[in-house]
Amino acid sequence: MQYEWFQDDNQIIIRFEIKNTRLSNINVDIADLVVKVNVLDKKFVKTVDLFAPVTEGSVKYGNNILEVQLNKQTPSKWQQLKPELTKEEIIQRRQEGELLKQKQQKEDLKIQFDKHATQEQMRIDDNQRKEIDSIKLKQKQEAEDQIYSKIDQKANFLQVNKQEYQSDEDEEEQEIQEKKIIEEKQQNKAQVKEVNQKNEIFTEKDLKAQKEKQQKPIPEPRKAAQVQIPFTDKVYPHLAAREQHFRDAPLPRQAKLTQKDYEDRQNPLFLKDKGDELFRNKDFYSAMNAYSLAFKLDQNLIICLSNRSACHLNLFNYEECFNDSQAVIEYYQNKQIDDHILQKCLQRKQVCLAWKGSLDECNLETYQDVINQRKQSNQYKNQGDSFLKVSQYDQAKQMYHKGLEFDKENEGCLSNLGLLYLKTHDYANAIQYIDQCIHKVEPFIQHVNLNPQIEQSNKKGFDLLIKNYLRKATSYLSLNQEDQALDAIKSALKIEPLNDEARTIFNKIQARQQKQQAIKMKDSATQKLKDKQYQDALHQYNQCLQQITPQEDLIDFLAVLLNKCICLYFLEQYDEILGACTRGIKLIQSQKNKVLAFQAISKEDQQKLDDYLIRFLCRRSNAHLKQSQLYHAIADLEEAIKLDPQNEALKKDLNKIKPV
Repeated sequence: MQYEWFQDDNQIIIRFEIKNTRLSNINVDIADLVVKVNVLDKKFVKTVDLFAPVTEGSVKYGNNILEVQLNKQTPSKWQQLKPELTKEEIIQRRQEGELLKQKQQKEDLKIQFDKHATQEQMRIDDNQRKEIDSIKLKQKQEAEDQIYSKIDQKANFLQVNKQEYQSDEDEEEQEIQEKKIIEEKQQNKAQVKEVNQKNEIFTEKDLKAQKEKQQKPIPEPRKAAQVQIPFTDKVYPHLAAREQHFRDAPLPRQAKLTQKDYEDRQNPLFLKDKGDELFRNKDFYSAMNAYSLAFKLDQNLIICLSNRSACHLNLFNYEECFNDSQAVIEYYQNKQIDDHILQKCLQRKQVCLAWKGSLDECNLETYQDVINQRKQSNQYKNQGDSFLKVSQYDQAKQMYHKGLEFDKENEGCLSNLGLLYLKTHDYANAIQYIDQCIHKVEPFIQHVNLNPQIEQSNKKGFDLLIKNYLRKATSYLSLNQEDQALDAIKSALKIEPLNDEARTIFNKIQARQQKQQAIKMKDSATQKLKDKQYQDALHQYNQCLQQITPQEDLIDFLAVLLNKCICLYFLEQYDEILGACTRGIKLIQSQKNKVLAFQAISKEDQQKLDDYLIRFLCRRSNAHLKQSQLYHAIADLEEAIKLDPQNEALKKDLNKIKPV
């Protein structure tokens, strides 16, 4: 059963290829350190041992692929999926994982039983509570019925007496109210007689109130004044001001088109005038669309083709400009008409030929001196290219410099000089000429990304720019200036994100930066080891081992592993020492078994590997001795003495522990 795996800091995904089955026929058993896949209908089982502990995630099956997603217990990057352990260690590891899983299952089952028992007890208590409440409610109702029956009898007796007493009170109140009404009428008649006798409308109180109002001063009218109200500046001048500007301004709604607007869009003259207005505003893409639509509606409106060629020329699309100019020239030549439009198109055609590099066909009288200089410069450039192909660097360098004497801005000479210095390991000069080429080419491709739907003819400038960015990154990488190399390669990836060479260099830069971080962390851990801060040093050594891979940096990996063993020894973690030493010994032995690869290593590195092997054997012997495993300790020391027979310290240690 084939499988592949992917990972990030928090999870790992394993994909198994299982054909012609269903998810119901697949049993996935996930333990702490083991994943077991059992295909029932195929009668096939696959067991995968994991590098570190995981927790259960999700399982999906589709398109003949089983995807098992697992969550890492400790976030980190794994160096490999499977651990490098012996068969006995793997079996013990699986048994321990199975025991942990069974223990967890028992705990989960106990929790479920406790939960079920609690729910049953709550249900029984609830039923009993309901029965008690119903009995209480029934007794309460009976007591209330008895009380209300007695109250009804008393109420009937009191109601009869109350009606008789109330009728007597109503008669007395009615007589009192009638007397009050008669007295009020008599008082009103007396007041009317007094007013008629004096012939006065207002009383003395009214006259006093009027005099007080007249004595108060009248306020003066308000004076005119100028009030200046300051307004804050608009954040977006083309939109109405708003109270909050921390969000992007809303886009204006598109106006609804009227019947006249639809008619204008079908009018080629209107579209031509619209294109002219857009061209004057330097909106070349919109102008180009307007001219194209106008020419599609009226094939005789040849001026639209001429104006569209001008748009292409401003966008450095020399192929499209050449085609439109050639169509206009053929139209006027067939009509045998000489017009200023024809002269403009002839001139644009010559400019396009110059841009394409066809300098022999180009005939621009105004720029004839510049064209002749570029021709002579290109001749020397072509000679330099021929020398560069056969690795004659000195002759190629002379030709390129002669070409630059005629045309200092010849991007071909600048680019190839950068390549030549890169091949001769003169990285400073390579960067200098590559930068000059980049500054020359960059302004002419600034419009390429504006409209990806239009096929750009200046893709050659793109390719030249990407090449120079790659060469610049390689030069900086050779000078160990990773930050500058990373900036250069990011510029190349902005232009072409799927460029394989750029991706390769980018990964190489990241690996080198990661290695530098690991070396700094190793130095810090070594200092803490000297200061006897063993726990902190061990933590940093483990982080170093996660960032360094033995396939690429075996010497550094083994050095960190040896220092880790020292920390483990002082922390009395002897089982961990045995595992680390065994791993280091296996890595060294596997490297020695690769005869050709081992011979390709320098003698200094070969001596380091032999020295590291002796150290691993000694430290594993010390760990065995601390665990009272005398036989294994003696065997490791004897193996170390075979590698270094003249080492007296090893012989003394062996004599101390070897029985007489």
